[in-house]
Amino acid sequence: MAMPSRGGITTINYDTVEKLYASYMPYMQNGAIFVPSTQEQTLGAQTFITITLPGSSERMPLNGKVVWVHHRSQGNRPAGYALQLSKDEAGLRIKNEIERLLAGQLSGDKPTFTL
Repeated sequence: MAMPSRGGITTINYDTVEKLYASYMPYMQNGAIFVPSTQEQTLGAQTFITITLPGSSERMPLNGKVVWVHHRSQGNRPAGYALQLSKDEAGLRIKNEIERLLAGQLSGDKPTFTL
């Protein structure tokens, strides 16, 4: 799902609504998105990635703060980190699109990659 591209920019393809649901953290201030990765990250670090959402081929840029780190895979939870969505136009656009795609599911009790 996560793949570094030229220049070291990580691109994440959330190709299904199920993967997006398992990755989105609506309980974080302004929302956050889990990035499956074995790349070392530090809490509070600023990181840039691009993401694609289900049903789209558009790569959306995301510059966010690392707010969650899971250093190794455990069960169905992959290693990775979560980026808090920024309050700028790009962050709000991503948040709105994720919440549109997950409408009616955000209060669900299905397992996620983080909790």
